[in-house]
Amino acid sequence: MPSRRSIAAVGDVCSHSCWSGIPFHFFEASLRAGFATDPIRIDLGRLHQPRLVWNLRQLFLGRPPGGFQYSSRFFALLEGQVPPDVWESDVISFNQHFPRFDTVRQRGGSLNHYIDAPFAALATGRGLALKLPDSVVEEALALERCNYASSVRVVTMARWSAKVVIEECGVAPEKVQVILPGANLDLPDGWEFPVREGRVGRERDFTLGFVGKDWKRKGLPFLVSVRSELERRGWKCRVLVIGDASPELRRTRGVVYVGHVDKDRENRRFLELLSSCDLGCLFSEREALGISTLEFLRAGVPVAGFDLEGMADTLPPDAGLRFAAGSSVETVADRFEEYLQNEGDQAIYEARARQWSGVVTWERCVREFQELWEAGRVAEPVQPWRGWIDR
Repeated sequence: MPSRRSIAAVGDVCSHSCWSGIPFHFFEASLRAGFATDPIRIDLGRLHQPRLVWNLRQLFLGRPPGGFQYSSRFFALLEGQVPPDVWESDVISFNQHFPRFDTVRQRGGSLNHYIDAPFAALATGRGLALKLPDSVVEEALALERCNYASSVRVVTMARWSAKVVIEECGVAPEKVQVILPGANLDLPDGWEFPVREGRVGRERDFTLGFVGKDWKRKGLPFLVSVRSELERRGWKCRVLVIGDASPELRRTRGVVYVGHVDKDRENRRFLELLSSCDLGCLFSEREALGISTLEFLRAGVPVAGFDLEGMADTLPPDAGLRFAAGSSVETVADRFEEYLQNEGDQAIYEARARQWSGVVTWERCVREFQELWEAGRVAEPVQPWRGWIDR
């Protein structure tokens, strides 16, 4: 196996903007740990014209446009940007299709994957719905199966995606491992968790935090309805929104709309906003993982959300309020009200969330990768869904 190790994604691994910054944070932690030294830096700006030409050609052939990012032409253009010496390494890719295994093998390297969701799940609306021509989906599914079958390891970020990889993509179970990613959030030197004063819901607002651009899929309207129900029952409550929301939701009573915050350039502000919340919430209809719940835990804030897909792995039962997918507004409001009425529970959940803060990091994630590479398995992986006591 090659002695060098490189990190790949569809984009520039050294950029915060590449896939929400996940490859960047993983690579930075890997570099500090001596686990990987080579970032694969893809300039997607070079693909604008080829994409246009490809779509025009599709129309000329009587085929629907779309799906260039899954075509052999696309992957060839990406692979053409990789320096020759980098190919001769042990590649860990955050993408299901890039690089293609045949390309890696022919140039002396080996391939591994670290994914949030298999394409096989995305193509059927699990994790995140995709709308693509049938012919594109068929080719992408075949390439994904080939890549996984030929890879050394397939690491997933959550249990549900590991199950799909094994059962639907045909990967041998012994090649599959689940490793929880880290939160894309650093705690500054000297950071102290804030001290909360006043009875929550009575003397001060019960603040429900929401982070996300895809506000509808991630359940912001549902959360706002829960807030309204709590207010109807006599509780002081607000929803703090970081990211995006419809104009109507931004104007809704009890919604504090912050908008986009650059968590890398404004790390401290982002952290302070998260820390001002009493619960970090994610009531998503579909979710490959749920990085925002990990970010709230990193900030020492308990979390709440649906026990669905990747979210189920980021909601510790000792620091998170878990709900069955499809639970009603009233059911969630009932549990929130119970939480508000029990100051002891609040103290326990907050204390546990602050304990989780120290382990939902990219440093811990990379340590587990190092153990997997060296020992063939991770003896005691961090698994929030089991709770702190059962770790």
